[in-house]
Amino acid sequence: MTSPLTGIHVLDLSWVMVGPASGRVLADLGADVIKVESSRRIDPVRTLGPFKDGKMGPERSVSYHNLNAGKRCITLDIRKPQGRELVLRLSEWADVVLESFTPGVLDELQLAYRELSQRNPKIIMASTAILGQSGPDAKGTSGVGTMGAAMSGATYQFGWPDRPPSGPWGPWTDAVTPRFIVASILAALHQRSRSGKGCYLDLAQAECGIQFMMPAYYEFVANGRVPERRGLAGSALAAPQGVYPCAGKDRWVAIDAPSQDTWTALRHLIGGALGDARFDTIIGRLRNRDELDRAIAAWTHTRQNDAVEAELQAARIPAHVVARGLDLARDSDLRHVEHFVKIDDPVIGEVEIEGARAAFDRTPAAPTRRGPRIGEHTHEILRDVCGMSEPEIARLTADGILQ
Repeated sequence: MTSPLTGIHVLDLSWVMVGPASGRVLADLGADVIKVESSRRIDPVRTLGPFKDGKMGPERSVSYHNLNAGKRCITLDIRKPQGRELVLRLSEWADVVLESFTPGVLDELQLAYRELSQRNPKIIMASTAILGQSGPDAKGTSGVGTMGAAMSGATYQFGWPDRPPSGPWGPWTDAVTPRFIVASILAALHQRSRSGKGCYLDLAQAECGIQFMMPAYYEFVANGRVPERRGLAGSALAAPQGVYPCAGKDRWVAIDAPSQDTWTALRHLIGGALGDARFDTIIGRLRNRDELDRAIAAWTHTRQNDAVEAELQAARIPAHVVARGLDLARDSDLRHVEHFVKIDDPVIGEVEIEGARAAFDRTPAAPTRRGPRIGEHTHEILRDVCGMSEPEIARLTADGILQ
């Protein structure tokens, strides 16, 4: 049985998270993804961990495996003309190219879309940078998803009103941008199937992050107000909605009951102070939100969060424990849908990574192999994809091109 993207070839020139995560999704869907790396300047995610058994090493990072499972890897020194020529030859094989260099770098290397499309007019190239490729500040602006979060406005909105902004956890736009990259690539492949022509895709990480911050933007455009940070509270337009303390150390539950039906059910279940007439309407609940949240917290903080979740869900009130890594690992639903799968690596042994992000009922979608070791498939790719002979490969090795 073939996978949805069987027969699609992807050349992955990206590193760290945003590009590799996009390539990982395409690999899960059946695409043949070749990762280009250099042993002189390895993918930084190999150094970030967490590392299996706490032992550091470029082949031991679980994050690396999670972002690159299903791919093959070739090492090339693209600073040298012969290395760049090999990238151009691989572009003739590729349907899609992913890259996340600082804007202008590929132009300097003569490996930009202009050069690649001359060799392969059907190629689709997706570039992702913090501010995209054009605009007054794009050139020379680099950074990771933490900078993207700041530029998109997310960093300002996360945290408490009387404290400095904390921002979302981790390289936020590195995590949200791949969904836009993959969707754009699939649309471009569909368009190419009709027109026979490739195209260039420019995806700015900050803009992808802004998609999730539009309520704050609209609040300013419509009313001239900058929304303040709300701490544990949810939307400024919904109440009750937020995170509430439960029994035990740092245990919490998220509750979302702003509609009249869910509010009535919550009010009936908890009783007590929630019967106050000030809470009868959504306007009243919003105006007296602090008192409402304190009343709910007084009920939740003596109970275990999983018990609160079960009791509220039984009453058809949206609620869920605020999950930690431990909770995700033990989640029966995630296990049932195989969100986590095991891979076996000769260096680190058996380890769990994420499975495919969607289940297809007719065509399989899953990681087909662990993340590749540095240059693991170099010889295979040069021989089978580039059609090179053993003497040619030996000369490239001797000349230091395959590093």
